[in-house]
Amino acid sequence: MECHSGESGKPRAGWCSIGVVTDIAHLPGYSSASRLLIIHADDLGMCRSVNRATFIALEEGAVSSASVMVPCPAFSEVAAFATRHPEYDLGIHSTLISEQQDYKWGPVSKRHHGPEMVDENGHFWTRNDYLRASPEEIEEEISAQVTLAKASGIDPTHLDSHTFSVARPEYIPAYVKVARRFEMPFLMTEHWHAYCSPEDPAAAEDVVTDDVIQAPRDLTPSSLEEFYISVLREVKPGLTELIVHPGFDDPELRAITNDREAYGAAWRQRDFEIMRSPQFKSALRENGIQVIHWGMIRSAIQNRKARQIRNAG
Repeated sequence: MECHSGESGKPRAGWCSIGVVTDIAHLPGYSSASRLLIIHADDLGMCRSVNRATFIALEEGAVSSASVMVPCPAFSEVAAFATRHPEYDLGIHSTLISEQQDYKWGPVSKRHHGPEMVDENGHFWTRNDYLRASPEEIEEEISAQVTLAKASGIDPTHLDSHTFSVARPEYIPAYVKVARRFEMPFLMTEHWHAYCSPEDPAAAEDVVTDDVIQAPRDLTPSSLEEFYISVLREVKPGLTELIVHPGFDDPELRAITNDREAYGAAWRQRDFEIMRSPQFKSALRENGIQVIHWGMIRSAIQNRKARQIRNAG
């Protein structure tokens, strides 16, 4: 969920109650005092460099979840990995912009897209504030991405948003509608959840994340370790997601990111290294943090629904 100028929603929301919906007590083995953290790798499928680093991070347990950019060139490699390794927690990184200068992607849905959604070459726009598609078009595109992922062998555990492009009052209901249709929990803070209809009974099953943390763009790769260690001290009881961007500082990723610093190749290499480091793992233990993944939340919601159906019968 890399942030770009013109974005209306920023990671790192204030602490808020998860109690309005499915709370932590419904996760077996945890209580309301538990400090739960999802260590989440964004941008899986963007390119082979990101894929290789994220696969290793998942295999080693350095990240607990990841989400897939279905429209991107290296998506098929992720689909093959997911087919071989259904045990790893993969969601859909709903993608509505194509922010790289010379490495592009566009919509999955088959409808004709006008300038509200794409540029003159049929690629997504580079910035969120260029995106002017209707909520219906946003819903259709996100739904098409989920459908293609499932058809390709991925069993998505959750939905989130690349650069949080959906962080607009008119887009949030479309994003949530897709997640509910496919029975997936979705990344959402209380501020944006307020734009969902409170009369919708489905809202009772939504999980609202207490905090979403991502390294700000003004950091340098050399300062990332200090940032990540420090934010672990601030994790409070509740559900927090820490967003990272693993990748390798290699020719492919340097070319794609045009050697820029923020979320560039060197930055992503450091994310990869820090999440695997003994220092980071020690900080998790020292701060009493328990790492979970989105699949556990999905299972808890499914089990709760099953009990409700049995009790109703």
